[in-house]
Amino acid sequence: MAEPRFSDKCKVTISEDNMTAKLMIDVPSDGIAYSVEELSSFLKLKGVYGGIMFSSLEDMTQNNIYLKDVEVAKGTLPVEGSSGYFEYYFSDEKKKPLIRSDGSVDYQSMSMIDNVCEGEKLAVYHKAVPGTHGMDVRGRQLRCQPCKDIAPLKGSGFEYNEDTGVYTASHDGRIDFKNGVLNIMDVYDHKGDVDYVIGKIDFRGDVIIHGNVLSGTYIRASKSITVEGSVEAATLIAEGDIILKKGIAGDKKARIISGGSVFANFIEFAQVEAKENIEANIIMNSKLSAGKSIVISGKRGAIVGGSSYAVGEINSTLLGNVAGHKTMVVVGETQELLVRGHFLSLKLESAKDSLKKTNDEIRKVTDVRLLNERKEVKQAKLSQLNRRKLRDERMIEHIKDELDSINVTIALARAGKVSVSSTVHAGATVVIDSIQYEVNSDMAGTVFAHDRENECITATNFS
Repeated sequence: MAEPRFSDKCKVTISEDNMTAKLMIDVPSDGIAYSVEELSSFLKLKGVYGGIMFSSLEDMTQNNIYLKDVEVAKGTLPVEGSSGYFEYYFSDEKKKPLIRSDGSVDYQSMSMIDNVCEGEKLAVYHKAVPGTHGMDVRGRQLRCQPCKDIAPLKGSGFEYNEDTGVYTASHDGRIDFKNGVLNIMDVYDHKGDVDYVIGKIDFRGDVIIHGNVLSGTYIRASKSITVEGSVEAATLIAEGDIILKKGIAGDKKARIISGGSVFANFIEFAQVEAKENIEANIIMNSKLSAGKSIVISGKRGAIVGGSSYAVGEINSTLLGNVAGHKTMVVVGETQELLVRGHFLSLKLESAKDSLKKTNDEIRKVTDVRLLNERKEVKQAKLSQLNRRKLRDERMIEHIKDELDSINVTIALARAGKVSVSSTVHAGATVVIDSIQYEVNSDMAGTVFAHDRENECITATNFS
């Protein structure tokens, strides 16, 4: 309908930001109420094309709302989306040391390595979410910012699930994240010394130190540790081998623990434990324990002072020194080993008895002739018995594995001996299977063994 139907009192007010519009209408001169279509056309005639609220127009016509501003159009703001982004589950910032209550700094609490385990979540990629364009009341589009996805992470040592956007480590190691490139390193290669400022290295993989390891520091590795320089009063723990190319001067405070073997040029004033072998050129005033053998090599290779224990064999060029320094070497069975073996044998029999009783009960429950119970009661009993059976079977398997290991160790211990190729000095003590042999005067190259028939230690010439 043409505009003359609307008097001069009819007007449209548009806000400065063009996001709202108000309509005021006069009483129709012909007495015929305006239709919604008429009001809509009038709004468009005045430049309002977007966001028209027809419910408001309908309210005005039905309720005869005249000479009053009514909001009849409202624009929509754009809804911003988000570009793709990574959510990281690690930090590439260096860890800061703890401050003690007295204000001093605990450098041992520092770790220069951010470790990760195989299968551990490293990052999640969140895909871009597109935004929605808006519109003002004049019908003009209000555009949202464009959003886009970003390229996948580059690097190695991880797996990516495109469906979930999750990145996981494909092996244990150290996180190396530089310039947007992620690598999981299974070797930690440290240039220079490990000093008190670095304090602590705890790494899932192999650790190589190209300098010295100074006093008060701590290194732990899930694989091997190799130190190119010297080691002072530090703690080194590895599940694999430990190689000390220039040896260790431990000041009675150093501790070396290896799940494999320990190799060192020299070992002085240190405590060294190895699941397998300890090999060095000289041992002085140290406490050694090896699950297999201790081998001291070289023309001047010697064990001087302290105590050295190996399950199977100790080989050295020299034992003790001309000053008669008290030196003890021990091989063979220990009381603790025998007691542990006996305890495990009893525990194995008990677990087998428990498994037999459980199997008997399962047969009774499943035999309808022996037990007449409701199905759900029977099923509950059977479920409980099966869990007990699984527990017993796992326990038996675990005990057998440990018992097999102990039996191998005992067999190795029964053949234990101490071999000294050059000189056994007075002041040395040889212990085999708890039998003690005191060396009161120097002896030429000698092999010490357990004479089981006479329950004594024999000393024969080294050949």
